[in-house]
Amino acid sequence: MRGRTAATALAVVLLFALAALVANVLRHPQYTPDGIVYARYAARDAGQSERDATLAARSFYEKTPMMAVPRYRTLIELDPAVSFARSHVFENRVLYPWIVSILLPVAGFRALFVVSAVSYIAFGVALFWLLAGFGRPWLAALLAIIALALPLTRALAASDLTDMLAAVWWTVALGALLRLMRRQNISLLTTLAVASVLLVLTRPTPYLIVVPALVAAALRGAWMPVLASCAGLVAYAIVAVLTHAYGAGEQLRWVYSHEPQAVNRSFNAWYRSALGSTVRYVIVQAVRTVVPVLLLAAGMYGAVRGRLRDEMIVLLAAVVACLISVPFNPVPSAIARVVVFPLVPVFCAIAQCFAVAVLFEKKAAPELATP
Repeated sequence: MRGRTAATALAVVLLFALAALVANVLRHPQYTPDGIVYARYAARDAGQSERDATLAARSFYEKTPMMAVPRYRTLIELDPAVSFARSHVFENRVLYPWIVSILLPVAGFRALFVVSAVSYIAFGVALFWLLAGFGRPWLAALLAIIALALPLTRALAASDLTDMLAAVWWTVALGALLRLMRRQNISLLTTLAVASVLLVLTRPTPYLIVVPALVAAALRGAWMPVLASCAGLVAYAIVAVLTHAYGAGEQLRWVYSHEPQAVNRSFNAWYRSALGSTVRYVIVQAVRTVVPVLLLAAGMYGAVRGRLRDEMIVLLAAVVACLISVPFNPVPSAIARVVVFPLVPVFCAIAQCFAVAVLFEKKAAPELATP
């Protein structure tokens, strides 16, 4: 009966995701300047020369609303001789354009949006799997649907960006880690390792899963999940060497060179100002939105009083991991993508854990459900 209930709840999540795709996501593609870069990389991965890849991506994006914006028009019409050099900061995000390149012969550059749309469905499934590990599958389905319905989630699902695909791997990795806190086996360790690798191949954020894995190991004394999560660190290092990827300092210099507010200011002066304004922005938005503050309060209460204290502490560590990106990308306009969206599965998990361990404590199962 429990398995049938979970299957039915998952089916509801899938139906909602499909309905959202048809009714909203696919009808409103979000063209972005980063998407032009991924289009070039995808065409190159498909076998085209850098010149041909640049011209092919230009031909596609010239027909989009971005051409009406002078700043974006310049990016679209970038000289093929410098297009890849100017976009080198994206060089180590290899998985998304590679998948798109496979679909190019049948979908053209619409494949950028196909990958994001399919990832949207996969994200819903992964999030349900993460949340259902605490029990209460119908609550897990409700929270997954809320996450899928968020304007930010739908916008990224309709975009030509890596975020939706990365969210799948991040959610799977976090779900595997939480299950490993209760029951270690080779399949979960493999899932954690593979998801960690795929995450860093999509977006270079190896710290996301390593930080909560270290906290989980400190709480439970089990270090195999840390080793599994470190597979992402190894993959990150290998790709960085092969692609000559930017380091943290170079990435900040790249952000500095593309920020209008940095004009006539030294790098150090810009960074201090940008970091301060970004931190203030995060705090103000969190307080103004209220929900993040309430969920953090629930997380701290659960970490002290709840039955699933260790799991809640790991989730709070995941919140900290998501915030690590702020010093490396101190741009308020980027916070929604680089901080808020990765927090969505974490906050959903905090809500599920709090409900099971505190609100429904007498009826909840004594430990995480098996996968």
